Amino acid sequence: MKKSIITLCIFGAFGLISCSDDYLDVSPEKDVSTSMIFANTQMLDGASNGLSLIMSDSYSSGGFGRQGYNGEATITLWYGSYRSSDAQYSNATSYVDIVNSNYNEVATSGSTYFPWYYYYKLISNANSIIIHGNEAAGTQEERNFYIAQALVYRAHAYTQLVGLYSKRWVESRNGESRGVPLRLDDSTGDIACASLGEVYDQIYADLDQALDLFSQTSLTRGDKLWRTDASIAHGIYSRAALAKQDWATAATHAAEARKGYNLMDATEYWKGFNTANSEWMWETYTDATENLGVYGFFAYVGANTGSSKGYKNIGSIDKGLIEQIPADDARYDLFMVPKEGESGWSTSDSGRATKGDFYTRVKKEYADRIDSKNTYIYAYMCTKFQKIDDRSIGCTPLMRAAEMIYNEAEALCMLGGNDAKVRSLIEEAVRPYQPNYTCSLSGDALLTEVKLYKRFDLWGEGRHFFDQKRWNVDMVRKGWSEGGNWHPQFAGSGSTGGSFDKYGKNNWCICIPNRETDYNDLINYNIEPENWTKDSPRQ
Repeated sequence: MKKSIITLCIFGAFGLISCSDDYLDVSPEKDVSTSMIFANTQMLDGASNGLSLIMSDSYSSGGFGRQGYNGEATITLWYGSYRSSDAQYSNATSYVDIVNSNYNEVATSGSTYFPWYYYYKLISNANSIIIHGNEAAGTQEERNFYIAQALVYRAHAYTQLVGLYSKRWVESRNGESRGVPLRLDDSTGDIACASLGEVYDQIYADLDQALDLFSQTSLTRGDKLWRTDASIAHGIYSRAALAKQDWATAATHAAEARKGYNLMDATEYWKGFNTANSEWMWETYTDATENLGVYGFFAYVGANTGSSKGYKNIGSIDKGLIEQIPADDARYDLFMVPKEGESGWSTSDSGRATKGDFYTRVKKEYADRIDSKNTYIYAYMCTKFQKIDDRSIGCTPLMRAAEMIYNEAEALCMLGGNDAKVRSLIEEAVRPYQPNYTCSLSGDALLTEVKLYKRFDLWGEGRHFFDQKRWNVDMVRKGWSEGGNWHPQFAGSGSTGGSFDKYGKNNWCICIPNRETDYNDLINYNIEPENWTKDSPRQ
């Protein structure tokens, strides 16, 4: 890790500078000093903005084995969506190992390494701001604002890391299982893993400090939704608390997070999920001057993209999921659901249609939402995401108010005694799209309803895998012969199949990559040893 962490710091410093036009004329990377970066609060502003650049930059030349790595959107797509049982990457069987979590125990894989590299790069740069931000000339109010933002980024990174690399809380022996290294300073030497409980303690502490600092400043991010503020701190708090099964904390912060945001109406929901609106809380930013081309999010999921990675394999929703949603829901027709009596799609593999009733109808009805010349047509394909221009221009939502409603509702269900409040919350979330929706459920059935609509509403936004993992369920993907719509290579069981139980594929945990253990002598095992303890020689 000594080598890789040093690399992150060098690139990170340059990234902090380069994200602002004011800082293009600087000395070479190796000469960029801490005193220069944090000379004043204007530079601190640029450094803080650089954290958002890290989240939306391209990493495809970093030796990860394939194109398309672009920061947070990659986590959303490959780790949060396509590794779940709700979103299928159609016929792209060359991605079977990452989609089926087959790399979870392969420490040398780029897919194993990327989230580790990316999040520790984000942490390393956030640390610099947290540690040195108070050295910047300017007002304390300004320093508080930028340090608070960095604390939120760091908390987000650690929340995601343990969601990918660590066990579920329910299997953690109350937080005693292996977490990840807590790097909170500028050091680059060996460091052992903290326990999972210690990582969550640090996440809470970062968010508490961030909220305190935000309360001491009148500065705001304005319309720069790619940056963080108190609402994002509350939102990440709710995510972390749900994963930790800290239900009261999750409910409280979810409610606080969405204050001041309004849910999209049906018309807005259909606009392509590429531009911020009154519901969006956080995003990664892309425009014509910061275009990632074939490496961008919309080049893979934009139903109207001209990129072959996308138009040949636009993602499809799980048949079993959408069949539970009423057809009169305004969001239902974002997905190409076959109608009774239609024919023309393959049920032997991917569900692709090249002719027939279904194909003809889809080409006509969705003509303005697909690349009419190139787009392959699949049963249950999604048109939710629409690129604005070129192959992948469009902002990617990272957090919405709807998620906070579902988070609060789930937490209240788990606390018990809150059925009336939960029914009110789920009705609030669904009625913009089903005006006549009412909920009379209670108990376990009510919790199931909350989870169902969260899965449907947030389809493709990267929460599926993290939710399903913490829900402690099996990975169930049904092929056509079983009444589903999954390609047999994505649905099959066995060591390389896409269907496995809640303990399969290393307990849904990615192992620690070799590029960490090769340079960090205090971590000597990629896969967590059974009953890991902090003082065990088997780290």
